[in-house]
Amino acid sequence: MTGDQISPEESALQRRLLFQSKHRGVKELDLILGRFAEAHLTQFRMAELQQFAVLLGEPDPDIYDWLVGRVPLPARLQNPVTGLLLDFTNREKTSL
Repeated sequence: MTGDQISPEESALQRRLLFQSKHRGVKELDLILGRFAEAHLTQFRMAELQQFAVLLGEPDPDIYDWLVGRVPLPARLQNPVTGLLLDFTNREKTSL
């Protein structure tokens, strides 16, 4: 998840995902996903960026339910990025 050189494609995807994370249309998700994206996207390489993009393609109510623990994250979305996001969300909840 780290490295010095990133490709133009990775850079463009990082920018797009950051925008999508901050502009979901659901304020709670804007805050959670926006903070996560700001904290982690620059460390991700293409595989992790693509995993995050898949999550962002899901409906907002589903993402919110997964992040607050109302519904378990489906197995098809379980990967290192969503694990990091769930840990991040749990830390955010306990720091409030």
